[in-house]
Amino acid sequence: MARIWRKPGVLMIAYLILFGIAGPWPTRSAPATAAQLTHAVDPASIVFAAFLAWRVTRGGSFARGLIILYTATGIAALLNTPVMRSGSLIGLGFLAIYLVQIALLVSTPVYNRTRKNQTGLAPDGSWLWPVPTRWLPVSAAAAGLIMTLLFLGNMDSQPVPGCQVPGYLAPHSAPLAQCATLAEGYPIHYLSAVPTLSLNSGNKVAAGNLAVFADPVISKSAAAEDLAIWALVSFAALYLLWLPSRRPAESTAPREPVPA
Repeated sequence: MARIWRKPGVLMIAYLILFGIAGPWPTRSAPATAAQLTHAVDPASIVFAAFLAWRVTRGGSFARGLIILYTATGIAALLNTPVMRSGSLIGLGFLAIYLVQIALLVSTPVYNRTRKNQTGLAPDGSWLWPVPTRWLPVSAAAAGLIMTLLFLGNMDSQPVPGCQVPGYLAPHSAPLAQCATLAEGYPIHYLSAVPTLSLNSGNKVAAGNLAVFADPVISKSAAAEDLAIWALVSFAALYLLWLPSRRPAESTAPREPVPA
C-alpha cells in the first residue's frame, strides 16, 4: 500500500481530487458555506488542471512549477477573503488543502519524474519529503509571531454586538449612532475596543458631561488562529526555499527516457 503513494501518477490524481474540491478557483472570493462550494466549482479550471497534472506525470517541470505558482497565488488571495477574515473553519480548511496540494507537487516522486537527468536522484525507497532541519519549524513559528504582530497595523471597522437594544428605534428609522469600532489583525481580527459612554457628573445629558472611552479586547482564540495561519504559511515558504539545497543540482547530461 505504501508503494502506491510513491507513484507520481497517484500523487497527481490526489492533487486533482483536492483541486476539484477546493480549487483555488479564478475568483476573488472563496465560498463561505458548503452550498456555495458546489456553485463555485469551475469546470474549465478542472480541465486545465488535469492537463497540467498529466504533463507533470510525463516529466513536465514547467507544468509543475506553474501549478505551484498558481496555488501559492491562491493562498495569497485566500487570506484576503471574507471567509478567512471571519475566522471560519471553512477558510482554514481551504488553506490546509492548498498547502497539501503544494506538498504533493514537491514530493520526491513527483520531483524525480520532472528532472531531465535521472542520475543522482533520491532512490524510490526514500522519504516522500526531505525531513526539515530543526531550525525550520522554530523559524516558522518565530516568523508567524512577527507577522501576527506586524499586521496589528491593519485596521477595519466592525459592528459592536449588543450596542443597541432590539426595537429601540422604529424598524425604518435611522440609528442615532453607528455601533462600530476598529478591529486590528490580519487576516483575522483579534484586537478590538468596546466603546463606552458615561456621564461625568449630574443627570443632565449634555456634550460637556459625556465621557467616551474604550477598553481593549483581545480574543485569545482569534489570536491563536491568526498565529497558526501565519506559522503554517511561513513554514511552507521556508520549506520551499530550503528544499533545493537538499536535492542534487540539475545536470546538463542528456535526459534518460521516462518510463510510461
